[in-house]
Amino acid sequence: MAKQIFNLARVCTRPVRQSIFDFARYASIAGALCATSPVFAGSDDENLANQTGDDPTHPLGKIELLDRFTTAPGPGTAEGTTKQVDTNTLFARIETPFRIAPQWELAFRVEIPVVWTNPVTPQNPSGQVITGFGNVLAQSWFIYEINPRWAIAAGAQVIAPTATNGVASDAWEEVPGAVVRVMLPELSEGSYFAPQVRYGIDYGGNDEGPLLRQLRLMPTLNINLPHDLFLTFYPSPDIRWNYGTPVPGQTGRFFLPLNFMIGWKPTEHTVISAEFGIPIIKEFPAYTFKTQVRIGYLF
Repeated sequence: MAKQIFNLARVCTRPVRQSIFDFARYASIAGALCATSPVFAGSDDENLANQTGDDPTHPLGKIELLDRFTTAPGPGTAEGTTKQVDTNTLFARIETPFRIAPQWELAFRVEIPVVWTNPVTPQNPSGQVITGFGNVLAQSWFIYEINPRWAIAAGAQVIAPTATNGVASDAWEEVPGAVVRVMLPELSEGSYFAPQVRYGIDYGGNDEGPLLRQLRLMPTLNINLPHDLFLTFYPSPDIRWNYGTPVPGQTGRFFLPLNFMIGWKPTEHTVISAEFGIPIIKEFPAYTFKTQVRIGYLF
């Protein structure tokens, strides 16, 4: 069944239709969840009211289920050719913050993925769909709240080579980063601008494999809208400069997409969203299309 679903993803109309379908499906699940789940002990309803759980300097405890679909160019079965590589990643995300001083917090995140993809590799020379567990991500952030309007944070992600069946890199990855956040009550309560910079490197993998050296930018602008809706521009670090190994179809270093997310909070503790990425400048083709849907419980 998983393989059949992935094959549907290869139809060009699949990404938009499937994301809309998943968004509606998750909305119904969210409604059931908020109707049946009690508020976690220690939850602060006033604190949650205008939060989506995405502000890196105001982390909330959350449990999320996400489904990401991307297309990107990859090596073809014949030497010197390329093909479209479709990747569907279903993953669980857990995040927990700890207040260590009046203005200081420490936040931890873990992501556990399952991947369906169809690259041409030495282990998969015909480019068939393969399935396996992906690489597990762990993240920690130190956060300092300067005042209610301004905050800063810094930390790093570590991605371990836990993948099975060759669905992801066999190298360790480290992605340090930093962010400055300013609240924008002039737009609406809970709106903010949080430009973030990250740099991804890898080590310890196959010496003949690709080298990861990427500068990643994330100028996040979140706008809370009426009726518990929100719109976020650049919710992911998808603006990239590639200083590592060139990928198939690369003509330069720069990748600039239109990246945005629309979401809804049916209750203070429940959030659902759909994210889209459409390339504008793709000298470095990180992807040719991206969608991601999410359902989360905040506590």
